[in-house]
Amino acid sequence: MKKIVLSLFFVVSIMTPAMAGLASSGKTGTCDWTFDSTTGLLTISSSSDAPDWGGELKLSNPFFSPFAANDDIKEVMIEEGVSEIGTGAFMSCKNLKKITFSSTVAVIGFSDDESADDVLVQLPFYECTGLETLIFKSKYAPDTDNRIFDRKTEDLYAFDPSKVNLFINDESVRSFLESGWGVFHICSLPPMAEGKFGDQNQISWKLSANGKLTVMGQGAMPDFASAAEQPWISYANQITELVVAEGVTHIGDMAFGLNINIESAYLPVTLESIGKYAFSLTNKLKEIICASVVVPKLEENALPTITDETRYIYVWSYMKSGFEANENWSKHKIVEFGAAYEILTFTDVDVEAYGENTIYIKWPEVAGATTYVISIISEDGSMAYDVYVNKDGKVTSYVKKATRPTVQYKLEESIDGFGLEVNGLGIGQKYNITVIAKDEVQILATYSTSTYTVSQVTTPITEPRTEVTEENSAKVRKLLRDGQIIILRENKTYNVLGKELK
Repeated sequence: MKKIVLSLFFVVSIMTPAMAGLASSGKTGTCDWTFDSTTGLLTISSSSDAPDWGGELKLSNPFFSPFAANDDIKEVMIEEGVSEIGTGAFMSCKNLKKITFSSTVAVIGFSDDESADDVLVQLPFYECTGLETLIFKSKYAPDTDNRIFDRKTEDLYAFDPSKVNLFINDESVRSFLESGWGVFHICSLPPMAEGKFGDQNQISWKLSANGKLTVMGQGAMPDFASAAEQPWISYANQITELVVAEGVTHIGDMAFGLNINIESAYLPVTLESIGKYAFSLTNKLKEIICASVVVPKLEENALPTITDETRYIYVWSYMKSGFEANENWSKHKIVEFGAAYEILTFTDVDVEAYGENTIYIKWPEVAGATTYVISIISEDGSMAYDVYVNKDGKVTSYVKKATRPTVQYKLEESIDGFGLEVNGLGIGQKYNITVIAKDEVQILATYSTSTYTVSQVTTPITEPRTEVTEENSAKVRKLLRDGQIIILRENKTYNVLGKELK
């Protein structure tokens, strides 16, 4: 009991000066701050002596915050450039209603004081009983002491966090939920700006507060005579990430020229061409994920090379040679997709070849997907198909890019996903297969592989796939292993030429 009394005395004695009033400006750690007593707005910015990663509002002890227990603070605005907010920074500011965290805030609520291990004071807004709104512009949930979320009770905050609206970008929801922030009421942050353009307003766009520009629609983007015609030109310096959604087939002339702060871009499966000067002077654009299943045509200076630096173009493994053979694309570094890129989930789709001219493609059902796009392309270019399947497993449409006249397909639903049977293919030919699961805006998961149809010299297999049941599957089955078709027959393994594999 004695320890508790001493602690309470310490808290009161430390907080009393703050309650007397806050100065109009000051410095804490490597952060500058200003306070407008008329509006109650506290603004925190990065100081000139801040490290490269940003200003740090560090507090050796949560009770040393110059803002703690100040009833005059009503709103806090944390500006771009601030990377860390110390533990207990705004604790007991009972009239504080709103805090806006910039996209650069990466750490919240840690202390340099090893003895300050009480979880009740780790959160920077503990006992902010008037708190109504938290706004996070970051793409990922900031790092924080995970003990904060262990109990998930009102006592932990001295208020009910489920009644506090936490606004984040839609693409950040998963990160915040996995980090424990779901104890608050998660809300979608409205876009910073949005609109439509094109002859029939067929293309729409929105800019998230974290600098992500998403361009959506069906068909070709219009060409712009200059950057001034770009609908988002007023926000050009705030755009750091670009996503061109599935359905867009052409990126217009000068579409993103002078958007000088774009660092990464995603180009869709449906893309066929990029117009003149589309990415002119985007020298920070060092990473492009191009999911197109054809090599998009590049017009004059569509994608200028960065001087003395490398721009990486990530493509499907089976498309790499095509990009490298193109004199315009090959000016950049062509790299196969890797699992490190969270915008796509890369997995081998289950492909089974049976008969001389038939393949069966199977993929899992993906939560949230509204459309599946299955691309089947023969290596010799004689056949290219895109089949569109809805969330219920129904074929809604298909696009013939090049095809053998006898190609047919049928789709069937299974317990753990969907399957597409394609027949009428060339005998013994190689086919590249991509399955893309997406919602209305972006890709959720992607599966890809390649396979050969069975050659005429292959040891014949009389049982069709539909007859391979649990009872006889041990006798004959074909599967794809490390890019090769393997035949399982009576507990022995053969290649497509009938040679037994040891």
